[in-house]
Amino acid sequence: MPRRALSKAQEKGEWMPRLFVAIDLPDSVKDQILSLREDDLPPGRWTRRDALHMTLHFIGDVPEAVARAYQRRLAAVKVGVFDLQIMGVGQFPINDRPRVIWAGAQNRPELRALHEEVGGALESEGFRRERRRFHPHITLMRFKKPIRRGLASKWLAAHIDFYAEPFRVDEFALFESDLRPTGAVYSKRGIYKLRKAEAI
Repeated sequence: MPRRALSKAQEKGEWMPRLFVAIDLPDSVKDQILSLREDDLPPGRWTRRDALHMTLHFIGDVPEAVARAYQRRLAAVKVGVFDLQIMGVGQFPINDRPRVIWAGAQNRPELRALHEEVGGALESEGFRRERRRFHPHITLMRFKKPIRRGLASKWLAAHIDFYAEPFRVDEFALFESDLRPTGAVYSKRGIYKLRKAEAI
């Protein structure tokens, strides 16, 4: 059984890594996020602890040469370290039948700057970023198909004031996603340190 659906290029024998750029979370923050897991939601797939992260840009399947070019460009991103806090919960789509339940995050200027710098670095190698507004979040649960509006309302209302301890963002990573029947397995292809205050 294939680990994921193959693109036309992959069917011809070229294996292309599926990539995204994200901020990993400290173990203590992941533990606090896991406290949100309850049985009040309709059946769905909760994100595994090791897979919790905040995506900055989803790239998709690219040739290996392009992946290496992205790695070089990301190494030149110059953004300083900053503190961040995970807080609040919500759903996607926001005003329709939900498919995803998420935990939110402070949309700090430093986070927006990192998102912008990373997007610019990728664009220099041909990446086309999404034009919709950046909405920082951590995916908690996915439903196989949209559930009825209102089924998640009780859970969302109960956790609207959720917050985790603040943490220092001092790096981001280029992840490779291996899609398997049991869920995606992520590995880091590159880790990129943010600049300390005295180096900014």
